[in-house]
Amino acid sequence: MSWQYDHIHFKCSDHDKTVMFFKDHFGAREVNRFEVNGMAIVTLDIGGLWYNFSPRRPGESVDPRTEPVRYGVYHIALRTANLEAEAARLKARGVKFTQEVGQANPKTKFAFIEGPDGISIELLQRD
Repeated sequence: MSWQYDHIHFKCSDHDKTVMFFKDHFGAREVNRFEVNGMAIVTLDIGGLWYNFSPRRPGESVDPRTEPVRYGVYHIALRTANLEAEAARLKARGVKFTQEVGQANPKTKFAFIEGPDGISIELLQRD
């Protein structure tokens, strides 16, 4: 068997706001915009990986709870060469940090931010 990563799909309460968050703060590039069974989907390339974002379908109920610890997708992680500088840039733009920059080990720094709908995003620097 041979498998390859394709995408992760996020359901969004505000589709456009979520797409713009990743474009504005992480330089995400729109790869595709399409519809499946009445559901609009936008595919973004973030650091070479694809992520799909869609609103809820008309009549579809969505549980809005976001718990700090949950099963399923826990967070996505994005890596940068200079975490301190990127953290300062994101803070200046009003991005909410849920964990400040810390040292995981001598070669790895990390922080966590909260994206739209409580999406947990880990920011990493690996030296």
